[in-house]
Amino acid sequence: MNIAEYLDDTNFKSRHQLSCETGLVDRAVRQKISDLKMNVPVIYNSQTKGYRLGKKLDTLSLEELEHERLMTQHCLNDIESRKEVFNQQERTYIAYKYQIERFMHQRLLEKLNG
Repeated sequence: MNIAEYLDDTNFKSRHQLSCETGLVDRAVRQKISDLKMNVPVIYNSQTKGYRLGKKLDTLSLEELEHERLMTQHCLNDIESRKEVFNQQERTYIAYKYQIERFMHQRLLEKLNG
């Protein structure tokens, strides 16, 4: 099923709307949107509460192009902020894994030393 068939380049649709239209659960809709973003610009931001496809640029006026550029920059800003969050989470997990390995090493030494 192609989630792009349920989107257009004008109207924003929420995940709830897409879930109702497609019959997919929310998690599946999010995954389909994520997959689609790998090949197609999907415009979204926290103020619009939904998704739409990128516009066909050759038909847009200068003002419309500027608006589309700003909307795209919002998407890029969102991606950048998520990277920062994931980097912090990654550091937490790396530190935790290091602690686990240290305790495992201690337990192995204790086991070897009887």
